Amino acid sequence: MPRYFNPETISPPFNPYSHGAEARAGSRLLFLAGQVGADKNGNIAADFEGQANLAYANIEAILNDAGMEFANLVKMTTFLINTEDGPKMREIRKSFLKDVRPPHTLLYVSRLANPEFLIEVEGVAAAD
Repeated sequence: MPRYFNPETISPPFNPYSHGAEARAGSRLLFLAGQVGADKNGNIAADFEGQANLAYANIEAILNDAGMEFANLVKMTTFLINTEDGPKMREIRKSFLKDVRPPHTLLYVSRLANPEFLIEVEGVAAAD
């Protein structure tokens, strides 16, 4: 499992994430491509909440397929189209990750690869 860092000499994280994570030497690394709100048949959820839930469920499926779980995440990046979706994304992320707090970067962008996509989440995980 990764080791997380939040030095007392800098500002604490503004949300449930950590400032740094360390993967042990020799760890297996899993790089997760950006996951969007599409189900296994390629159907894209109509609203933000549906897309966010599918994106995190897809991440969980990839982690599980590799014999990992959310606790193995060492870095996440989220891309959103609409600034008002930030608080909703944080609540959905917490519902999946619980107390796991990998380093996380949130970016607002003008659009994603498909104009229907409202969220994309990528990550890196490590396991011994």
